[in-house]
Amino acid sequence: MQKLITIFLIFISLKIFSQTYKLYQTDNIHNQLKLNTKTGEIYQVQDDGQTFIVKEVITPNNNKPNRYKLYKTTNIWTYILVDQFSGKLWQCQYSIKGSDYISSWIINAEELSETETNKFTIQPLTSMYQFYLINDENGEMWKFQWTTKGDDYRWIQKQ
Repeated sequence: MQKLITIFLIFISLKIFSQTYKLYQTDNIHNQLKLNTKTGEIYQVQDDGQTFIVKEVITPNNNKPNRYKLYKTTNIWTYILVDQFSGKLWQCQYSIKGSDYISSWIINAEELSETETNKFTIQPLTSMYQFYLINDENGEMWKFQWTTKGDDYRWIQKQ
């Protein structure tokens, strides 16, 4: 009986760590962001039942959970989406003003790794617009910037 309980607990813990959907509570108490951690798709979910697409599916055939992760910025409307396998980055913005203000923009389109393991994380810098992208397996780092001013102000640079 004890072995059966142990196996059951291991199975439950694996299911918890292989979560396909993750909800992120925003600073606006009426909105959450729902991330599909396998495909990168993001929805804005409002407490009145409305949903809006923030980011379309990136990897429709990926079957590994926890590939994508959202990071909050100090701007309450802006999150950074990280492909933890490849190092690709997107600036994602939700809004209470309607779907015309909800969008996402690519920050880094280049694959920095081709292995299928979670290795990339980000860390904020002093400027609210700049972060480090870090490969936790080999220590490589890139500095990147997001913006509300247009594509010319989004960039990434190896350190």
